[in-house]
Amino acid sequence: MEKENLVKVGDVFYVICRISIGLFFFITGFNKLFHPVFQGYMLKTITSLGFSNPQFMANFVAFNEMFWGLLLLLGLLTRLSSFALIVVMLVALFTKDIHSIPTELIPIDPKVGNHPMDDFTWLTYFFYLPQVLYIMILGLFSLYGYKAFGIDRFIKRKKTDPYI
Repeated sequence: MEKENLVKVGDVFYVICRISIGLFFFITGFNKLFHPVFQGYMLKTITSLGFSNPQFMANFVAFNEMFWGLLLLLGLLTRLSSFALIVVMLVALFTKDIHSIPTELIPIDPKVGNHPMDDFTWLTYFFYLPQVLYIMILGLFSLYGYKAFGIDRFIKRKKTDPYI
C-alpha cells in the first residue's frame, strides 16, 4: 500500500474517531439534560462531590458535553470543542474518577493478605479509566483539528481563498 493511500485511510479513521467521540459526548450530554434517570444520576454525582448549586452545575456540565460534542461531531471549531471537552474530562477525572482507584490490592485468597498499591499498578488503574483515553484522543483532535471532513474545512477554505 502506498504512503498516500495510508494517509487517506488514516484520515478516514481519524474522522470516524472524531465523529464517534463527538456523538458520544452529544448523546451523554443530551441524556443528562433531558432523560430523568440520567438527570438524577448526574445530580446525585454533582451533589456528592460537594459542588455549590448542584442543579445548576449538573445542567451546566451536561449542556457543555452536549454542545461541544455536537460541534466536534460536525467538525466545527474542532480544536476549541476538543479543548473544552478536555476540561470537562479533567474535572471529572480529578473530582470523581481518580478516587475510584483502590489503595491496596485485595487477592481472591484471603490467606495471602492485602498488598499496598505499587506505582505501576496504580498507573494501570489510572490508564484504565475511560476519561484518560478520552483526554488523549481529544488532545489529538485539538492538535490536528478537523483533518479531512468537517465544517472547519469550508471555513478554512473561505479564509485562505477569497474567490471560493
